[in-house]
Amino acid sequence: MHSSLGVPLFPEPVAGIFEVYEWSLGREGFAVDDVAHEFGFESPGQGERIVAELLELRLIQPSRRQDAWFVPADPSIASSRLLTRSERELLGWRMATGQLRNELARLSLLFRSSKFGGREANSFDVVKEPETIRLLLSEAAANSSHEVVCMQPRSGGLLDESGEAQNRDFQLLGRGVRLRVLYQHAARFDIPIREYAGKLVDSGAEIRTAGALFGRIYIFDRTAAYILAGGEDGGAVVVQESALIDFLYSCFEHVWATAKDFDSRRTETEVISSDMKKEIVRMLISGAKDEAIARRLGVSVRTCRKHIGQVMQMFGATSRFQFGYLVKEANLVEDV
Repeated sequence: MHSSLGVPLFPEPVAGIFEVYEWSLGREGFAVDDVAHEFGFESPGQGERIVAELLELRLIQPSRRQDAWFVPADPSIASSRLLTRSERELLGWRMATGQLRNELARLSLLFRSSKFGGREANSFDVVKEPETIRLLLSEAAANSSHEVVCMQPRSGGLLDESGEAQNRDFQLLGRGVRLRVLYQHAARFDIPIREYAGKLVDSGAEIRTAGALFGRIYIFDRTAAYILAGGEDGGAVVVQESALIDFLYSCFEHVWATAKDFDSRRTETEVISSDMKKEIVRMLISGAKDEAIARRLGVSVRTCRKHIGQVMQMFGATSRFQFGYLVKEANLVEDV
């Protein structure tokens, strides 16, 4: 078997070698001439090739009793020696192929966003390799000169453990690029996020929080947008169509206009709690389940149920059905 580049991954067995091995198991030993005689090979060199191949595969070994004789060896030993080596080589080729595929995907996206490929670019591309996504985000940030906006829902993984995303943010700010970030209100109660957000604000970033966000989105200079599914490890949609980018940017601006400035020194518990309760009311009357509400708000299911209980108590409702009826009848969603 060979790789696509013509490099052998492991030997291709010569025809007949396994039949010869089985035959050898019934003998005390054999010589090359015995193989040619037993199997009636027309070419005298064919028996020699089979014996050489069996030796290469470690299926036979020289006899200790008689010169120029061979005896069978344990195939499990051949398997452990030969296949382990071949598997390592195959794994190496797979890794090299994966790296090449990632690099070509990255270069393809860069080409399409350049002046050479702008007219031929698709409206979006789907990238699934986490390493490629990280490389693309880093290069998009490095090439930004005006503004970067990002929407970070709680469920999307706010902090990059590798520190790569944090480095991107501070490098942008260091170059004078405007950085605006939207978190969910729940981020105000997360100590690591509050500390990180405080450092960003001190470096010039603008950060606000909202009750609910609809996705993890990055927009670079309004020329490229990245929609991440479940964080950088869950795949990304790379948007290059200007109309789609403008739409995503307008969605960000809509949320930004009503979001609250992030003050890392205080949690503004009452104000944020009120916003969360309003979002809970909207989702409850639409029939959303606790798990869906918790994901949207970026809180645990337990915390979400606590808020739900408080909201229902405010209306004197003993069931969700009664609660929905009371809210709709009185049109009190905005008064929660």
